[in-house]
Amino acid sequence: MADKSKLDEFGLIAELLAPLADNEAADGLTDDAARVAVPQGHELVISTDTLVAGVHFPEHGDAALVANRLLACNISDLAAKGATPFGCLLTLGVAETWGRAFVTSFVEALGQGLKAYGLQLWGGDTVRSQTAFVGLTVHGLVPHGSMLTRGGAQDGDDVYVTGTIGDAFLDMPESGAAYAAPTPPLAFGLGLRGLAHAAVDVSDGLLADLDHMCRASGGGMVIEAAAIPLSEAGRSHGNLAELVGAGDDLEIAFTAAQDKADALTALAEHHGIGLTRIGSFQKAAAPQAVLRDADGADITPQQRGFRHF
Repeated sequence: MADKSKLDEFGLIAELLAPLADNEAADGLTDDAARVAVPQGHELVISTDTLVAGVHFPEHGDAALVANRLLACNISDLAAKGATPFGCLLTLGVAETWGRAFVTSFVEALGQGLKAYGLQLWGGDTVRSQTAFVGLTVHGLVPHGSMLTRGGAQDGDDVYVTGTIGDAFLDMPESGAAYAAPTPPLAFGLGLRGLAHAAVDVSDGLLADLDHMCRASGGGMVIEAAAIPLSEAGRSHGNLAELVGAGDDLEIAFTAAQDKADALTALAEHHGIGLTRIGSFQKAAAPQAVLRDADGADITPQQRGFRHF
């Protein structure tokens, strides 16, 4: 049975969220705006994600799962930009099914995540909603002119991806770790500044996100099916086309010049993450990622990735 104990908007802010807030910027969440000074020589990188119950997380998923996924989806955006987490604004759409116990657990898990990522809470908004949802607008910092973009891939670049592909999709029914507690390769992403030409976080699905990079960079990719990194569970699944079209991996796909291979390998080893070259980028090709088998035949997945509409 859902927890229906009384939850008041201002009590939620004062009792639960204010202790998480950065007092210098947010004045303990007593105002309706925050003031933030950007360190000299840096630029703000701003991204936002909204997660809706029954779409982006299980409708009756536990509070920690919701908080962990909210943070990870947003940190993943910063990781792919080479940005250091700085601050955030939180939006809560509280449904009747979310009583005090649920929201208290959510805020507790959120606070742990904010601390782990060094992310300050600056403010946000709370509303009642028929369908529960959560949103986060994150702000990161990069040295001036150093943000990684989707549009910087250069002719002849190698295409890489971190980690393994498809594990979040395989874990989702059981809320396994890859889905419920993802860990985007943030530190590795910071190290990509000056090494990668273009980058994107793998959230909608590997092929769909590579397509985003192709369109932004004005070229195409040939992706070697046999090179795509899979876990043991992914290999056992046996349907690569399904895995590359699934979302929520929260890895980084990027391009880099061929002469950066040794430096990238060393960076991955330093941070203890897997890194795999999966293909190449060509300016003359059509702006999409083509999945190709070992015999040179194209593989056409039924679905290239998650579509929001």
